[in-house]
Amino acid sequence: MVEVYLEHITKIFGNVVAVDDLTLRFREGHLTSLLGPSGCGKTTTLRIIAGLETPTKGRVYFDEQDVTNVPTEKRDIALVFQIPTIYPTMNVYDNLAFPLRVKGLSKQDIDRRVKEVSELMGIPHVLDRMPSSLDAGTTQKVALAHAFIKEPRVYLLDEPLTNVDPVTRIELRTLLKEIQRKYKATMVYVTHDQTESMTLADYIAVMRLGKLLQFDTPEKIYMAPKNTFVGWFIGNPGMNFLDVTFDQRKGVLIGEGFEYGLNEEFRRVLVEKNAVEVKLGIRPEHISVKRGAEQGGIRAKCTLVEPFSGDRKILHLEVGGRELKAKVSISLDVKEGDIVSLEFPPERIHIYDKAGELII
Repeated sequence: MVEVYLEHITKIFGNVVAVDDLTLRFREGHLTSLLGPSGCGKTTTLRIIAGLETPTKGRVYFDEQDVTNVPTEKRDIALVFQIPTIYPTMNVYDNLAFPLRVKGLSKQDIDRRVKEVSELMGIPHVLDRMPSSLDAGTTQKVALAHAFIKEPRVYLLDEPLTNVDPVTRIELRTLLKEIQRKYKATMVYVTHDQTESMTLADYIAVMRLGKLLQFDTPEKIYMAPKNTFVGWFIGNPGMNFLDVTFDQRKGVLIGEGFEYGLNEEFRRVLVEKNAVEVKLGIRPEHISVKRGAEQGGIRAKCTLVEPFSGDRKILHLEVGGRELKAKVSISLDVKEGDIVSLEFPPERIHIYDKAGELII
């Protein structure tokens, strides 16, 4: 396995900057997810790593080797796409055995590897079947097995779970993580699905409009998003934001219809940054909701109660003409039209500047 390093990568198609000065290190033996909305540059980045696209500017390294101009077939990579790519005229066994035959392995070694990988992927019972007889989920399992059996230096996966049913998707997420850990594989995983990223990845690179917004562990990206887009994009629902003004004399944030007192650390940082017009961010599950208007709380009106999942529900709340969402216990007795009191625990809030970048 190798470390993949992208150094100041830019890719331009006509007048479109698909990837904009991207520097990123994919750590050896880890699964890194490229996450972002459609058109953010994540698939183009993966294609540059694969050698299917040449960067307009910048270099691509596998460890210390500059592979920027090395052809795809000489990079020792495995590719898995959204649409499974397997040989339609070969049965499953031959699909898995083919890359091993190309490498010159003995029949005994080929049989052993096919048995090992097919059992790992849960497909030993279809080895003698043709691809046309398989359902979508099993076909993608074969495509993944075809990639894993090669034992390449880097695995590149472009939304491989998009076209499978929900049950198979959960099963394959678990399998992918188990395989990645078993083989200590370097994997680059492209997705627009935050659940896949948060579940699978050791590290997440959040992209937007060709730029890298944040690179960190799933936990840090969730708990400390570096800008408002990351906070909104990660989470279900995403982070709430309220436009507020920092009153330096009183040490409070003033919003429409409420004030929020800050502790000493927040006040100090905002004074140092000379921040006045800012955004207060808090995740829906971090808002404490109590029935009725309580002294010291933020007054809000419940405008909608939305079922969520399991033992949680989403409250749509109006605060001074702005909407917030709170994720609360299903047992909380709040109905549409009720007045409630909100508390924002200081250890759970984030403050961003007017441009949406994290201050504290």
